Amino acid sequence: MGISRSVILLTVVLGSSPRVCDAWLIRCVDRLILTANTGQNARDPKRYERVKLLIGLVNLAIYIVVPVIVLATGASASIRDSISDATWGSVVMGAVVYIVGASILLELVTLPLGYFSGHILEKRYGLTRRTVFGWAKDWLKSLALQTVMLAVFVGCLYALLMLDPGLWWVWASLVFSAISIFLAAIAPIVLMPIFFKFEPLPDGELKDRLMRLSGQLGTFVQGAYVWKLGDKTVKANAALAGWGKTRRIIISDTLIDSHDPDEIEVIIAHELGHHVNGDIWRGIAVQVVIIFVSMWLINQALVAWSDVFGLDGTLHDYANLPLLALVSTLVGLIALPLANTYSRRRETAADDFAIETTNMRSEFISAMEKLGKINLANAEPHPIVEKMLHSHPSISRRIARARG
Repeated sequence: MGISRSVILLTVVLGSSPRVCDAWLIRCVDRLILTANTGQNARDPKRYERVKLLIGLVNLAIYIVVPVIVLATGASASIRDSISDATWGSVVMGAVVYIVGASILLELVTLPLGYFSGHILEKRYGLTRRTVFGWAKDWLKSLALQTVMLAVFVGCLYALLMLDPGLWWVWASLVFSAISIFLAAIAPIVLMPIFFKFEPLPDGELKDRLMRLSGQLGTFVQGAYVWKLGDKTVKANAALAGWGKTRRIIISDTLIDSHDPDEIEVIIAHELGHHVNGDIWRGIAVQVVIIFVSMWLINQALVAWSDVFGLDGTLHDYANLPLLALVSTLVGLIALPLANTYSRRRETAADDFAIETTNMRSEFISAMEKLGKINLANAEPHPIVEKMLHSHPSISRRIARARG
């Protein structure tokens, strides 16, 4: 029996007992993939990263192969014709129906991979505290949010394709850049609370130190909040989320439980360093450039292949949606190592800023060591993996630089 059918059957049969379900699946993982082992390999960061990477590559292959097949077989044109009859010939409505249906279908196809990577593997390595139902709830929330965003994105895109076929990509780039900036601003007050609970950081020494630090650095923050990450995972994190009037310090309860105030202060100094160094605006600028380049390349592809694969020759023929998705994925793959290289440099600058500002070199080192252990981070990833996929320098590099 395939893994996906096993997951479905087991969820139905043992749905009333998620712990039994999880335990059985974890044993299957040990036998089929990880091999039954205990001790040192039970929390091996390298093994954990390899399995995560493999799952990610399989998932990526699906998102490349499926659009190619749908286009090459002419299936996309047939889907368009069927949708057109049901949406009274409306291009925008038809495109939205197409992308919503395709997105949900692809998410269902990749559901076994997502469940394995997001829950079973995390459970196997002792990183998650969620039950199978807790994971499913978050998955449904993510699917709903993604579906709404895709509907808005595609609706705007095809409206612009109809209004100005020549310069649609310029207008789309401007609109999507504005939306991206807006989403970054509302993330801590609208998006993140969909998945996590937040509480004001209680008055006391830690809050006083963090608010004083932000004041000394001239960085306004709306407040400091406890991020209830511990309800779902043992992993620890902190951030300075939002910007402008929505900017706030968020610290996971797991970080507060595992780190002392000095270590937390130097971690937050790192986050504040991004704002002091102008990394937020730099990041927005980089993102805007990527959006413009992506839209231009998509336009080139749509123009070049507007009359093949059963497409009707117009740019607003939403049967070209798989082509749009394919080009977007490929552009993202090309941009990823470049964006990550830039990100690692800014993270290094923020590390330097935190140490120089707080004069807490040893505390920074101990904080990194704890975070690496808690989050099961591979301290020394393969150089190619680090250059291609990691937005932060490896733990070993950060510690070595801090030590001088």
